[in-house]
Amino acid sequence: MVSDELVGDRAVTSGIATIFMVAVVVLLGATLSVAFGATVDKPTPSPTATFEYQKHERGTSPDEVEITLTGGEPLEAKKLMVVASEPVDLGTPGNYWSEGETTGEKVTEGNDQVQIGETWEAGESIHLSRDGELEGVTIRLVWNPVEVDKDGAGGRDPSEVVGEDSYVLLRFTVR
Repeated sequence: MVSDELVGDRAVTSGIATIFMVAVVVLLGATLSVAFGATVDKPTPSPTATFEYQKHERGTSPDEVEITLTGGEPLEAKKLMVVASEPVDLGTPGNYWSEGETTGEKVTEGNDQVQIGETWEAGESIHLSRDGELEGVTIRLVWNPVEVDKDGAGGRDPSEVVGEDSYVLLRFTVR
């Protein structure tokens, strides 16, 4: 006959072994998740920036909208795109190419036609206009973690820029 004392000791030893094995598995799992988690690509954080925008009435000339970077970090121009609900064109104040109107235009297109250089600094402005009325046109300034690319439609249509890693820095409707 087995004494009660021996049975009780074996049950405790078996329980301790089980707890020890669970702890080893949890520790191993945590170590592997940290090791593999560090190698996974994390999305690039979007820049922080503040803007002001203003519509300028130009009489017989097309109206234009001026967008000024007022604060935050400098923005890499090649990663920015103006996306509009109606075709618009980027340019300098009063200087646009009507043939260049599109619903999506890289800020760096056309021999630095916006004249901000490679980096958009606080205090600098971009301008946009269109042959028709600007009122009611929704404008988005979209940032991508990589250089914005255009599709093969002769540069007239934007690539998909509002995706998982993109960020809309500014959105407004011209009034």
